[in-house]
Amino acid sequence: MKKLLILAIVALFAANAYSAGSVTGKVERVRVDGNGTAMVIFDKPLGGEPAGCSNKFYGNALAVDARTDGGKAVLSMVIAAKLSGSTVQAYGLGTCGIYGGSTVETWNHGGLL
Repeated sequence: MKKLLILAIVALFAANAYSAGSVTGKVERVRVDGNGTAMVIFDKPLGGEPAGCSNKFYGNALAVDARTDGGKAVLSMVIAAKLSGSTVQAYGLGTCGIYGGSTVETWNHGGLL
């Protein structure tokens, strides 16, 4: 019985560690800051299990580090989606590492539909 309780507790923490938001929607806005951080703001809130570190005010956004090649690629894709009106499917990382660790969930992967 003790082993079962320990496994249940470990499973609970593991599930929370891998929680992440997701969204399938249109790009409403793209925000790029002077230091190279960026946000992709969608027309609907993140579903799934959005990161607990994110601020409710940014519940429809994912953060991107535009100083990296990957971040530049994401920005190119979401700007093209915005201009063409295409739908984007995106998944968060489950952490908030770009805007001070407590504001916006970090983009993990996504693409155009």
